[in-house]
Amino acid sequence: MTGKVDNPNQLLGDLAYESVREAILSNELSPGERVSEYKVAKWLNISRTPAREGLRRLESDGLLQYHPRRGLVVATINDKAFEELYAVRELLEGAAAAMAARNAKESELSELRHLVELEERMQDDPARMYVNNRSFHGMIYEAAHNQFLRKFLFLMADIVSAYRGVSTLRDEARRKQVIVEHRKLYDAIAARDEALAKSVAVQHVRNAFRARVKVRRDAEKQDRKQA
Repeated sequence: MTGKVDNPNQLLGDLAYESVREAILSNELSPGERVSEYKVAKWLNISRTPAREGLRRLESDGLLQYHPRRGLVVATINDKAFEELYAVRELLEGAAAAMAARNAKESELSELRHLVELEERMQDDPARMYVNNRSFHGMIYEAAHNQFLRKFLFLMADIVSAYRGVSTLRDEARRKQVIVEHRKLYDAIAARDEALAKSVAVQHVRNAFRARVKVRRDAEKQDRKQA
């Protein structure tokens, strides 16, 4: 992990929270890896009290889990919990798309269109597509104009990212599928068709779940071969 305190006025607990959160989302910290307040305090050159505060918040968010013998570790997830996670995501993403179709400002529609067009030129760059994908969905959350839904969706996006492992966007067929789905979702939102936007968003999440399950199973098979 690399980092430092750039703003002396920033609350150190917030610094610990944001720094460790970013390390988890970027996969710098892997699922199951131990994260101690001592390690965080030393990394950020802060005391253990704000480090502890930041880690507690991450545990509350679901990005860290407590294990009696190991302490706090980056969260892992079993198949049942993973399915439950995507079931909730399906409901929230569908609601956000419908609300965006109803409430989006013209400037937000313009930004969504821009992100779709950018993505269509990124087909051969999985890393850039991953970043653009988060921006696209984030803009839909903003365009829904519901502060509570927005909060839950951004937290959900963080949890999904923390659990993602190998990105599904490494697969060329999935990248092409995502580009088509995002274009359909933008078109429905821009047309102010709430029912269609919801339907497209729900199907998009279902396809993402199937792709994620395939990646997880392929990884498990590879692990068994190497064992």
